[in-house]
Amino acid sequence: MAKRMLLIFAHPDDESFALGGTIAKYTEKGVEVTLVAATKGEAGKTAGICKPEEVGLVREQELRRAAKVLGISEVIFLGYRDKEVPFAPPLKIVESLVRIIRDIRPQVIITFGEDGASGHRDHRAIHHFTKAAIKLAQEPVEPEWGKAYTLPRLCYVKPGWKFTKEQLQDVDYVISIAPWAERKWQAISEHRTQMGSRQKFENLEERQKQDYLSREYFRCDQELGALPGRGEDIFQDLERVES
Repeated sequence: MAKRMLLIFAHPDDESFALGGTIAKYTEKGVEVTLVAATKGEAGKTAGICKPEEVGLVREQELRRAAKVLGISEVIFLGYRDKEVPFAPPLKIVESLVRIIRDIRPQVIITFGEDGASGHRDHRAIHHFTKAAIKLAQEPVEPEWGKAYTLPRLCYVKPGWKFTKEQLQDVDYVISIAPWAERKWQAISEHRTQMGSRQKFENLEERQKQDYLSREYFRCDQELGALPGRGEDIFQDLERVES
C-alpha cells in the first residue's frame, strides 16, 4: 500500500521551518508527500534579492527548490494573497481542499494547530479551512468533487523546541530527525528571501538549537482523524488503511 502524506500550509517556507526534517525522513522512506500552499508569500521580505512586486514569484521558486531538497512530490498553490487567507471565500477554498483530499487520499494530513504556531492569521485560517475540508470530504456529498474519503490521521505541527515540560505533555508525536537535520537546514536555506527568519534560529541558545535540529513535534487531532495515535511514527498502525 502506498503511503501518502498531505501538508496544508499558508506560505512558502512554512514546510521547511516547521517540519523539514520530518518531510525528509518520510520521503526517504518512500512516503509520497504533497504540499499545498495557500499563498506565494507576496507580503514577505525581499532581503534585497528582488523588488517587492517580484517577491511572490521569487518565493514560489524558492519553495519549489526546497521541495526538491525535501523530496516532496508535488506542490499545489491555491492562489490566495499573503495575509488575505482569512478573507478567502469559504466555500471556494474548502472546495479546493476537498478536491485535493479526495484525489490524493492521504493517510496523514499535517497542518497548523488552532494557534497557527506563530499566531499568524493566515496560519490560523488555513487550520480552520483544513478542518472544514476534512469534515466535508468524508460526507457523501458533491460527488463531482471526488469520491468521499475519511481521513485516518490529522496532525498539527507544534514548536516543541520552545515548549516547557508541561506543554510537551500535550504532544502526541515526537519525530527524531537528527539524520535529516542537514537536509532540513538546506531546505530552509533555499528560502533566501527569508534571511531574517533564518537568523532568528541561528541566534537561538544552544539547547534550543540542538532540539530544533533533532526533533519535531506534533499533536494528533483526537476527534477529527479516524485513527488518532501517539508515539514516534506518524504512520504507525496505518499500514492496513485502504485508500
